[in-house]
Amino acid sequence: MKTILIISNTQDYHVDKVLDILNKNHTNYFVLNLDRFPQQYLLNQTSCNTNFSSTLENTDTKQRVSLSNIGAIWLRKPADFSYKQIDMERATLQFANQETEHALFSALYSLDCFWISHPKDLRASMWKGEQLKRASKLGFNIPDTLISNDPEKIRAFYLKHKKVIYKVMSDPVINGGNLPSQGVATTLIDEQMLEDTDSLRLLPNQFQAYIEKAYELRVTIIAGKIFTAKLDSQLHPETQIDCRNLNIQIPMSSYELPEKVALACLAFVNSYGLNYSALDFIVTPESDYVFLENNPNGQFMFIEENVPELEITHTLVETLEKACRQHA
Repeated sequence: MKTILIISNTQDYHVDKVLDILNKNHTNYFVLNLDRFPQQYLLNQTSCNTNFSSTLENTDTKQRVSLSNIGAIWLRKPADFSYKQIDMERATLQFANQETEHALFSALYSLDCFWISHPKDLRASMWKGEQLKRASKLGFNIPDTLISNDPEKIRAFYLKHKKVIYKVMSDPVINGGNLPSQGVATTLIDEQMLEDTDSLRLLPNQFQAYIEKAYELRVTIIAGKIFTAKLDSQLHPETQIDCRNLNIQIPMSSYELPEKVALACLAFVNSYGLNYSALDFIVTPESDYVFLENNPNGQFMFIEENVPELEITHTLVETLEKACRQHA
């Protein structure tokens, strides 16, 4: 059987859980931690007429893999590259990052293998405004949304809907270099916030009409298989607006989607060519399903730890192993 290539970083505990299963199954794998690349790795890519070859080697473990022997890639989580020289000037570091990314993905893009998921598909599926338009075309209800840095438009949107949230479109965690990381929570807007014209004008932000919730859903899809968890976020005041409060234990349970909603979820994910994705929904007190966003590399361990019968990790591993057998 061919080798599974796992691309992530040293802080990703999702990878640790997967490796536990791969080791028990005696499955070949190679881990590329981007926060140690190229510092801890050697990459060689050779092109000569019709002869092409690429290898990766971990200089600490001495593990080496030929990329032609890769049957499946789990592109799990990005990270900043690291180098032997740690005191580069800003312009030099930017150049180094561009060259490193170009070299790595030049080698990876040439592979004929199974991806969870291919970087071009991940890139295409990440834009929140486009997601809403696509979801609406597939029949989902969506929140009224404004993405803007026009203070007058933002104020008018607030006056129209009365209850409005601000929600991050990209990574909700701000990494502050030497400072501790800071999370940016979904926040209810008030009139005082709208008085700061300079802040509203600074950059385009996402504002949405607040949707009353009965509960929330996390729909994880792996190669056509659906795993749905119900999150009873309204049972605690601190998770009613944003359920991502790690200090609060939200009750979670397995959930069966209506067939129409399940098929629309599959159609949405398949339209991007993704082999993995995690979708977030609100279910209203009137039992309407409201699409919030697609997370093409979304977390799943927080779901599985609370709803272990979903067995998301095992399905992910089985999918990667099956792909390796098929590419043997």
